Amino acid sequence: MCEECQPPTVTRRDALRVMSGATLGAFMLASCPPAPPVDAVSVAPGLTIRRRSSWDQGQGPTGPLQPEDVRFLLVHHTATNTEHRADEVAAILRSSYRYHTGPAKGWPDICYNFLIDRYGTVWEGRTGSLGGPVMASATGGSQGFAQLVCLIGDFTRVLPTTAAQGSLARTLAWLGQRYGVDTTPGATVQFVSRGSNLWPQGSTVTAPTIAGHRTMSATTCPGDRFTPVVVNELPARVASERTAMYG
Repeated sequence: MCEECQPPTVTRRDALRVMSGATLGAFMLASCPPAPPVDAVSVAPGLTIRRRSSWDQGQGPTGPLQPEDVRFLLVHHTATNTEHRADEVAAILRSSYRYHTGPAKGWPDICYNFLIDRYGTVWEGRTGSLGGPVMASATGGSQGFAQLVCLIGDFTRVLPTTAAQGSLARTLAWLGQRYGVDTTPGATVQFVSRGSNLWPQGSTVTAPTIAGHRTMSATTCPGDRFTPVVVNELPARVASERTAMYG
């Protein structure tokens, strides 16, 4: 704990003076930043993720989930309101869950492993993703072998916030370290597709180890404005964050 956040030494005279205009607790906590949510877990230096239970209101998967053989990392956007408030995020995630598990998609859970809001808060999406590699789903078919990290918002014409982009880079760095994915700029991986509308089942795919959704499916995700950043800038930033986090 930093010195700034340790309770100050309070004499009886100090206490009486403070209590005359404010509570003693307020005096003791005035110099401390707010504590992280109790439902958050620190997974790496500088990276905290809020657990699935922080938003799902007890709604679990509607069907079985499978483990994944992680070869690369895939960036998405929700194509929903970019200017969301912090107190709206949990409801946004619940809405995505209902859509993904409903008749329109029929997936067993929200499709993304992790999601990031405009304030840089990282949320666990698909059940169990904090515990290990869980197979995701994707519009256009899941070619497999990826963990999905999704920014909340529509980045067709605007870029994600600086906070969101920073959290994205740190999340990808953590996942790369966790699953032994080479995230250096220019790194690629080869695998046999399980099937998408861009890569039919059985086709050999060579993909960047950090890629946008449109690399794997016929889609505009993660947005025309943000895709060049994912391709040209994000890998270098992930590499820098990974070095800072793990040496």
